[in-house]
Amino acid sequence: MSASDEEIHELVRQEAGDCLQRMETNLLALESGEGGSEALDAILRDAHSIKGSSAMVGWREAAALAHSIEEHVEEAREKGSFPTELAGPLLGEVDTLRQTIVGDSTPAPTAELGAPTIRVAASKVDRMLDVVGETVLYHRRLEHVLGESARADGAAAEQLDMGERLLDNLQDSVVQMRTLPLSTITTPFPRAIRDLAAEEGKEVELEISGAETQLDRVILEGISETIVHVLRNAVAHGVEAPDERESAAKPRVGRVELRAEQRGGMVAVEIADDGQGVSAELIERAEKEGSLAEILAETGFSTAEEVTGVAGRGVGLDAVKRHVESLGGNLELQSEPGRGTQVTLLLPLTLALMRVLLFERGGQPFGLPMASIGRVVAVSDVTALGNRPSLELEGEAVPLSDLGLLLGATVEDLPEQPPAVVIESLGRRLALACDALLGEEEVVIKSLGALLAGVPGYLGAAILGDGRIALVLDPNHLLKAPREAMALNQAEETTARAAAQVLVVDDQFAARELQRSILETAGYRVQTARDGREALRRVGEIGDLDLVMTDVQMPEMDGFELLEAIRAEQAHSSLPVVIVTTLGDEVSRKRGAEAGADAYIVKEEFDQQGLLETIERLVGR
Repeated sequence: MSASDEEIHELVRQEAGDCLQRMETNLLALESGEGGSEALDAILRDAHSIKGSSAMVGWREAAALAHSIEEHVEEAREKGSFPTELAGPLLGEVDTLRQTIVGDSTPAPTAELGAPTIRVAASKVDRMLDVVGETVLYHRRLEHVLGESARADGAAAEQLDMGERLLDNLQDSVVQMRTLPLSTITTPFPRAIRDLAAEEGKEVELEISGAETQLDRVILEGISETIVHVLRNAVAHGVEAPDERESAAKPRVGRVELRAEQRGGMVAVEIADDGQGVSAELIERAEKEGSLAEILAETGFSTAEEVTGVAGRGVGLDAVKRHVESLGGNLELQSEPGRGTQVTLLLPLTLALMRVLLFERGGQPFGLPMASIGRVVAVSDVTALGNRPSLELEGEAVPLSDLGLLLGATVEDLPEQPPAVVIESLGRRLALACDALLGEEEVVIKSLGALLAGVPGYLGAAILGDGRIALVLDPNHLLKAPREAMALNQAEETTARAAAQVLVVDDQFAARELQRSILETAGYRVQTARDGREALRRVGEIGDLDLVMTDVQMPEMDGFELLEAIRAEQAHSSLPVVIVTTLGDEVSRKRGAEAGADAYIVKEEFDQQGLLETIERLVGR
């Protein structure tokens, strides 16, 4: 088959996927009694389209299946009514036709009927966003370099302002290209609810509102399974059987609602049912211990004995909670006995652009999502709560901690009456003392990369206008910090490790700076080099160097050559060297071992936390 034939077949599959999804939606409407002659006509049109295009490319089986559906629907139209019992068999035929044409997966609708569609590869959008982000950064650096002299020149200041406005508009436009409506993933949900309710012997209707709400495509790709899980719990363990509902003076047909709306920079996706809710005992326990979401997400919690009438609701809820929090969001749950339950997934609108509050501790800038910020206060009167420092805010004792200690870093003492950022999430509050506030800013969030992605507590990083890297913290992780970490005094045991100095060698600026930031936060002093040649010179200059961590693939002198050169010098022959690379083949590993590497870490394979453990072991601090 030629390349052009493959393109034609792929086009037919995509168009057939759209037709099949519309056919399923219309059949569900007919089954519920809401569809009429227009739904029948639409099904006929889509079946006819699939039949014609399938015959054109030689897919005879698919054409025959589409013709069969066409005949059944035509017969119902001629009789003037659609028997609801016909919906099930026709939905089965649609499934068979989908399997025949597109395989196991169901292509999502690409656009509303009749609307023009332009498909752009997600990677191209991401690359465009990266370029725009770098351009914005360059503009900010330019302003930083020119300083007040440019602002004093009216014409120059006007041009700088114009450039900033244009870049902001361009950045917003690219971010919008990265977002998609929730409807991209919701089309299969009504069918899933219908089939599950039938299996459970229940009658349930699903209502979807706010499906036009936009979300980052990366979030959408991962959140579909999470929503389906919550929907399944609502049907299987929330909504009662029809007879039981009638006994409780409820309609026989249970109701599940999927709602979405934008709330500032966040999107709330709510799944609510009118079922039996959780027990009054659980709600009382949640009021005392924290939140209902946390209690029901406890591993192994949901059993019939422990959750009367809601057995199974917590099964997998811990995974739902972890996934939502990994995206920088929150999971909220409210319930009323006998009236129903509502699960809210509070998600960031986009992972690419985030409004954060920037602050500094120990010379390192940090950021927290504005959605998690309750207020900012000056630390003056400190009280004790269970032998831990706390602030009295609005009649409530809020735990107070030094951000540096909470992150395991060794930094100078806090200034007198330092500012504190109060974060609020999961029904908890925590005040984080820092050195200084840098202000609120909308930043482009960069991934920490393969090397640092597994380090807990960080949502990503942002490059500031002065070239520094701001690590964006996960507020949920900070709120879960152990009680012993809540203090204002530095732990003595971290002081010794602060003396260890590491040289990070990498030709990629972002990777180099991110590694530096993480290591400094962990308590190390860090120097950097752009390639092996510069690193070799730095090894000779730094008198108290304890370890070198180097990439392999670099210009001028690669990591292997650097290692060999270090081992050739008597003064540094025993200096610990750790290779961190994407090269995982046996030849590269063998060369690293023969050259004298103390550790060889492949970025895609190792436990990220293992890097810090390896460094600590080698420096012996």
